Amino acid sequence: MRTKLWITIAAFGLVLAAGTGAYVLATDGEVTVSSLCTPPASTAEYVAAYAPTVVIGTVSGPTRFISDAGDPSTGVQEATLTVEKTLKGPQQGDLDLSQSVTRTAQGTYTTAEPLYQPLVTGQRYAVAVLDRAQDGGRWVWGAERAPDETADERWTAAVAAKAILPTANCDDTRTVTSTPDPA
Repeated sequence: MRTKLWITIAAFGLVLAAGTGAYVLATDGEVTVSSLCTPPASTAEYVAAYAPTVVIGTVSGPTRFISDAGDPSTGVQEATLTVEKTLKGPQQGDLDLSQSVTRTAQGTYTTAEPLYQPLVTGQRYAVAVLDRAQDGGRWVWGAERAPDETADERWTAAVAAKAILPTANCDDTRTVTSTPDPA
């Protein structure tokens, strides 16, 4: 009985070693790992603390969707926001904004985060803006409908809180592993 057990263990080890060796040879021993770690965006205070600009305004121009080449249901929505109030950062006029969204089967847009709502023409929003220009526009870091003064007060308080962002611990990291091209 002991001999059969040792033969089985040895065979298993041999297959495992051969499989590992074949993988390493096929990938030239190189594996590329990419990770994405973002600051927390779970509260208005965190969103306002990270963004250099926070404004309240109305989406004044028609929005435009530019689909991602790899997945046409995802892409970038572009919109123009007419600023009514600047809560943080330099005084702003109209802003050309870019926002990552997913297109639904009904032709509307959606996002995964409650404080990152898709911008809709004619609607009023509190918007946290990253000052990194892309083709003359800026990226939305956070957006929440602001239909009345209550929302204005909420975002004014969020900016005034000057929240200290926790150290990113990358709990929400997405990792993609890929092998190099065989060329």
